[in-house]
Amino acid sequence: MRAKPLFLFLISTILIAGCGEQADDEPELLVLRGKALGTTWMVKVRSREPIDQEKLQTDLQSKIEEHEKILSHWRPDSVLYQLNASLATDPVTVPRVLHDLLRHAKWIHEQTNGAFDPTIAPLVNLWGFGPVSTDRLRIPAREEIEGTLGQVGMGRIEIIDRNRVRKTRPDLQIDLSASAKGEIIDQACSLLDRWGLKDYLVEIGGEVRAKGDGRNGPGWKVLLEDGSGARTTSVALRDYAVATSGTYRQSKPNPGSIKAASHLIDPRTGRPVEHDLVAVNILAPTARDADALATALLILGPRNGISMAEEMDLVARFCLKDANGSRNILSSAYERLFPE
Repeated sequence: MRAKPLFLFLISTILIAGCGEQADDEPELLVLRGKALGTTWMVKVRSREPIDQEKLQTDLQSKIEEHEKILSHWRPDSVLYQLNASLATDPVTVPRVLHDLLRHAKWIHEQTNGAFDPTIAPLVNLWGFGPVSTDRLRIPAREEIEGTLGQVGMGRIEIIDRNRVRKTRPDLQIDLSASAKGEIIDQACSLLDRWGLKDYLVEIGGEVRAKGDGRNGPGWKVLLEDGSGARTTSVALRDYAVATSGTYRQSKPNPGSIKAASHLIDPRTGRPVEHDLVAVNILAPTARDADALATALLILGPRNGISMAEEMDLVARFCLKDANGSRNILSSAYERLFPE
């Protein structure tokens, strides 16, 4: 089935470029920071009107904390953690944001032919990258992988109306780490919109969404991350979000393979990806789209990921590293806007 084009326009990114010195006639630059999801968050706001910094800091921290306590599969007090721990197979009511994010995950799952699957949590734990893993360096046996694959599959969770969900097997577990960060960024942006702010940037753990012109226009200046350490490409991000997924972020030795075992597990095979694609930068209208699609396209690999990006008309940048060195492949949509 051909995926519907998302008509994503602009760029992809990770690291926020320095702002430089501020001229007297420029809007005030306000920078707020905090911690969430095991990482840090930062919000930059430019405004000619005075802002109650303390109140905005409190509102942002409360909004981020509120959604982390719903969507985190690491926090024992979170709604998702408790849903994973429950062995009930009756319908349960969950917060709307969790229900909506599961619907979104199902849509991404369908569009990417199963490469994106939040029910992958048991496999992530088995490989030592999850919250209940006991041996971070252990490499599971083939029989363990095949047995755990039986717990995985979007068809094993029903997403029902009135904010209800139902597990069809009691040991089903959900890992939304490939879209929860993006969702929380989007929630923070909605809060800033309600404050009437029109020129801002929100970043959590390297994922970014920006609105407005930034310092000099036509957007906020950011640098791309490609996994090679050569972060030299600068682009302007305006009214879009961008995320990067990379195999270089978490990995461990894997004696049974020529490549290290990445934390990015293919839900179709139960094993870490082993291709030459080390990072995918992708832009989408929302941070949760960018977050989820970057993960899915990286799991699909160079050939299928690039094909999917063309089919969906995504602005995507694929970063490969092999024996011949590092190189980037740009989707047609990306190349039209930002040729390298």
